[in-house]
Amino acid sequence: NMAVSTAGSSWHESNRGVSKFITIYLSLFLVILVLSKFLHDYPRIGSIIPEAAMIILVGMVAGLFVFLFFEDPHAEEAAYGYDDYGQQQQYAQGQEEQVQQQTDSLADSILSFSPTVFFVVLLPPIIFNSGYHVQKELFFRHLTPIAMYAFIGTAICTAVVAALLYSFQWLYGMESSFLELLTFGALISATDPVSTLAVFSSKHVDPQLFYLVFGESMLNDAVGLVLFNALAHLLENHLGQDIQVGDEVKQFLFDFVVAFLGSLVLGIVFALAMAMLLKYLDFRSTPILELCLAFTFMYLPFVVAELFHLSGIVTVLFAGIACRRYVEPNLSSITAVNADWIYRLTAHVTETLIFLELGLSVWSLIGHGAFSFGFLLTSLLACLIGRAVNIYPLTLLYNLTRGRKAGNEQKQNAVNEAEETDYVAATDDNIDKKQQSNGTTDDIATAVQPSPSFEDDSRVPWRTAHMMWFSGLRGAVSYGLARTFPDTNDKNTIVVTTMLLVLLTTFFLGGTTEIMMNILHVPTGIDEDKYLESIEKRKLLPGFLLRFESSKLFPWVVRDAHVLKNKKVDKNQADDEDDPEISRYENIEVVSEGLHRISIVQTNRNRKIFDYGA
Repeated sequence: NMAVSTAGSSWHESNRGVSKFITIYLSLFLVILVLSKFLHDYPRIGSIIPEAAMIILVGMVAGLFVFLFFEDPHAEEAAYGYDDYGQQQQYAQGQEEQVQQQTDSLADSILSFSPTVFFVVLLPPIIFNSGYHVQKELFFRHLTPIAMYAFIGTAICTAVVAALLYSFQWLYGMESSFLELLTFGALISATDPVSTLAVFSSKHVDPQLFYLVFGESMLNDAVGLVLFNALAHLLENHLGQDIQVGDEVKQFLFDFVVAFLGSLVLGIVFALAMAMLLKYLDFRSTPILELCLAFTFMYLPFVVAELFHLSGIVTVLFAGIACRRYVEPNLSSITAVNADWIYRLTAHVTETLIFLELGLSVWSLIGHGAFSFGFLLTSLLACLIGRAVNIYPLTLLYNLTRGRKAGNEQKQNAVNEAEETDYVAATDDNIDKKQQSNGTTDDIATAVQPSPSFEDDSRVPWRTAHMMWFSGLRGAVSYGLARTFPDTNDKNTIVVTTMLLVLLTTFFLGGTTEIMMNILHVPTGIDEDKYLESIEKRKLLPGFLLRFESSKLFPWVVRDAHVLKNKKVDKNQADDEDDPEISRYENIEVVSEGLHRISIVQTNRNRKIFDYGA
């Protein structure tokens, strides 16, 4: 009876601790929502204090309160029952000791930052949502520079940061190996410009700048994660040992390529499998089950990839992109819209929790004796220089290659325009034959007349390059990776330095984004609809892939693909007639009809340039 009573009491106290934990987090979340509303209502203040910085500040204030009034510096040892000499003790579990232990454990849980929770629970919905809401026309239009900055640029930044830190070790008194600094360079090269993107979206900046920053950061996280994991694996296997450079470089390249390409393929295969499931097993009559299935898309690709020792983040990113293209057409209209909002809501909540966790965990780093001002300053300068070596040479290289292709593209565009004119003249049944015989072709001329032109985006202007360099904020991904850093002598210093770099870049670079935009005269107030009408339409895939997708893949995985393929497209729409993707984005407008009736009306919903799922 005594054993049962004690167990019941322990269970009751444990539940009380969980209730306290959840209450604290929900209270802080409520405070954040109120302050976020305030920042949205007063954009001038919001331009100085980004929402991400505000959330971190709330976490830091709450964490300081917990650290001063609840945290016991020996809580961890007390919880595990060890004294200063590591000998296990037998504690008399009195009521006061239990309460004190629970208080210390609660404080430790609040101030801690779990990398496992971060990467497995919080990060996948954010990455999936980014891929799901990517604006395909602009993403693929600027895919070449985005890929250059994300793949080549991240590798360059990693190498530059490591080389600079290794060359100036005498300034901060550490004796880290080059491989260790290279691993640190990989984690600190992951950018998270969430504050910058929020300002870009509210100001409707130059769409080319917006998608270069958004696309590069989206792929950069994936590349940085794979690069860090490969280097960390190499570092763990050779702690205190000599490295055979040639063999290890081959192994590193093999691990990186296999992990990235394998994860990419797995993400696309997952989306195709889900599309086939929804095609042959019609869930449209059970919208709740259909929505539950759509919810699993955010997590299932990640955990499957982890089981195969691939990159879950890369997998879930490309699963999001492919799900929008192949899975959404098989969803019912109302489920497609509800799933869209669930993805946005989940990503927003998890992103808020991530920045709150960052703020709360600041105080848990105090007392470790791992702060090095010299290493922090050198790392900050190395990050800025590495970012510059990433952006500017690649921008110059891209612009030079575009200059060589400009003449050929102009000729090809002229041929395409002539062919389009002939096609419209041959297929427009509304043109009076008598007017054709008299040479009156005003209707045809109007149909093919180009829209008002915007700034040429075939090259990357230096103003855009400057803004991209300034947008290299560090975020939670870098800090999460730092917490999983291999157990070297300098791990604690690297963790503390990474946290401080995240805070510095979020507050100072994120808070001065609008000021830098004004200094660089970045175009703002862009009309999205006119811009989409003005840009040159490009096929999203090369010719043979587009034909394969249109003739084989879509009929295989998309319900009623033959009907959608034959659907006539209005000439005034910006959609490409050769693009088989279904233009069926819909908005559910809820109209109240009395107290007990709700009418659901379907209206067209055009995807906007600056809608990145936030």
